[in-house]
Amino acid sequence: MRKISTCLSLLLILTFLVGPAEARKKKKHQVQKLSGIVQKCHDGDTCRVLVNDKSLKIRFFGIDTPELKQKYGKEAQAFTESKIKNKQVDLECEGTSYDRLTCTIFLEGRNINREIVLNGWAYDSTKYSKGMYAPDVETAKAQHLGMWKEANLVSPYCFRHKNSKPCKVRQSYMP
Repeated sequence: MRKISTCLSLLLILTFLVGPAEARKKKKHQVQKLSGIVQKCHDGDTCRVLVNDKSLKIRFFGIDTPELKQKYGKEAQAFTESKIKNKQVDLECEGTSYDRLTCTIFLEGRNINREIVLNGWAYDSTKYSKGMYAPDVETAKAQHLGMWKEANLVSPYCFRHKNSKPCKVRQSYMP
């Protein structure tokens, strides 16, 4: 009887310890839904969106476009702005990165992140997207769209991390 009582006590204690930890884990992955008007795009994958009279810096989830100072950076920015600037968008945000909300952007139900990739202006950032946009990158490459009309590109990651070991081996490396 004493063993049963001890086991039940331990089970009760574990429930109190593990339960809140599991709840915290789930909170981290909750999607925050917002809506607002795109004010401007800093580059191809970061824009300012006016949400409830507050200007928020939004990083596009799962994709990486060329940097502005990189080849095709200005073209990627122009493409993104042509699609969403001054338009009402819906955001599904999953976290933050460098003081920016990380979101998937929707315009009239269309996934803009995916459209940027399909038109050849972004890499799939597989570390975060888990390969969600990889087939779309391959489609754009096969059709030689956007930056994919050129074969030997330097990825945005390698442009930012020139001295990283993987980039010294292959300049198209994307984590």
